[in-house]
Amino acid sequence: MAKVLNIFMAPTKVFTSLKEKPEWVTPFIIVLVVIAIAATLTVGMTRKTIMAQQEEVFRERGMSDEQIEQAMKFISGPAAMITSAIAAAIFTAIILLIFAVVVNLFISPFGGKGAFKSVFSVVCFSSLIKIPAAILKLILIAITKSPYVTTSLALFVPNLAKTSFSYRLLAGFDFFIIWEIILVALGISITNEVEKKNAYILVFIIWTVSIFIGIALGVFGPRT
Repeated sequence: MAKVLNIFMAPTKVFTSLKEKPEWVTPFIIVLVVIAIAATLTVGMTRKTIMAQQEEVFRERGMSDEQIEQAMKFISGPAAMITSAIAAAIFTAIILLIFAVVVNLFISPFGGKGAFKSVFSVVCFSSLIKIPAAILKLILIAITKSPYVTTSLALFVPNLAKTSFSYRLLAGFDFFIIWEIILVALGISITNEVEKKNAYILVFIIWTVSIFIGIALGVFGPRT
């Protein structure tokens, strides 16, 4: 548990110990539990907003009043909160795994020593930054009663449409994610012996590409 706290105060010490003995289970579980709880609380605090928006979407799709009523019962019940919690945890787990796989894949070309367990350990401990991020977002949600809060550059342009390219791009530059990415770069430079400059270049390239992939999926994916 000391490592969990030290990732915020002494990350170099944490990553040095991970080089000797990689471990990922504790931070992985903690992050997934926190994300699941945050998703549940978000649904609970913004249920009215979500229901109003979903009802509008259902009517645009031509659903009957009976179908809408059934859908609203689901959204207003505990099943929606449970589903949100499970989906958020699964999505987070998949993202962490994919990120670690991609980073490990390119470590050798960037001069380091590939070792997935070490990389995944670094990614999982760095992901603990999601905890203060989740807490701050829950505070903002409680104040605004809106699920659409952000801790990114999008804060400085509040009038942009949430579906616009500009908003999605700025939202990708989340301050907590930047913190997390910096930790990953620092971590692999220690555990996988990547030159520090190369570690930052590698991780930030992957992160930037992921932002544009996310934008593409948001633009071309199905509307909700």
